Amino acid sequence: MMTAETLMFIGGVAAFLLTLHWVRRRDLREKYAVAWILVALGLLVLGVFPDLIKSTAEAAHLSYPALVLFVALGAIYMFSFFVSVSLTRQYRRNVRLAQEMAILEERLRRLEKDAGASGEASVSQNATGPACSSEPACELP
Repeated sequence: MMTAETLMFIGGVAAFLLTLHWVRRRDLREKYAVAWILVALGLLVLGVFPDLIKSTAEAAHLSYPALVLFVALGAIYMFSFFVSVSLTRQYRRNVRLAQEMAILEERLRRLEKDAGASGEASVSQNATGPACSSEPACELP
């Protein structure tokens, strides 16, 4: 029969191996991998030393299941908060990049418009003849 400690140990090994696999495939950034490896390490330690949970539960005057639930919910909260902060940073970065891109596109349109207008003026001058500054061909008869 599988106990909670055995399940934590197996979960810790699986989380550790899965984290390493995703980091090697570059599907998980190292920044996040550290947190997941810490979770895996915590599961491994609690799976190997189940008395840590029991003594912590007794010291906190909680039952074993209540402490496990409290720790699990705390971990879920921390990861959710961490992901929310990361998503907020990414959103702000995307907004800033979109604004910079719009500014650069507008600059490019203006440059193309200015280059097109000056290009048309030089084409029309070449079509009618020389630009008549001090050349003898520009003198009137």
